[in-house]
Amino acid sequence: MKKALVILCTLLLISASIAQVTDLHRIITFEELPIKAQEFVTTYFSGQTIRFVRMEIDVTKTEYTVRFENGMEIEFNSTGDWEEVESHSECLPSGFLNEMILNFLNKNHPNYCLNEIARDRHKIEVELANGLEIVFNKSGEFLRYDD
Repeated sequence: MKKALVILCTLLLISASIAQVTDLHRIITFEELPIKAQEFVTTYFSGQTIRFVRMEIDVTKTEYTVRFENGMEIEFNSTGDWEEVESHSECLPSGFLNEMILNFLNKNHPNYCLNEIARDRHKIEVELANGLEIVFNKSGEFLRYDD
């Protein structure tokens, strides 16, 4: 039993080492982004200058990051769907958000300025410039305020 445990631990360490070696982070051209990500950038961030585009591949997934000269950043998954958009210097465009979310923001937070927008399979979170975080479900219905 002790010998089997030692072998198992050794295999886990070797697997972790291989996973680290196979991680790939490299700068790519804009044209190497998935088409969906390219369209998102050209539609909603056409006035921005791209500083770099990075592709990150690990054992389980591929992600892309587009960083602009003004510090704005967009993260995309392997299919080119946006996962997170953030800025600490300027208000983010909001035209890509669900109409229900936009209506909620316009009604309850007129003249809002978005600093960060993140989504996963279950929810969309927006952070306003004043630090207030608002959580919506995937369909855009308001769920709660977070701190």
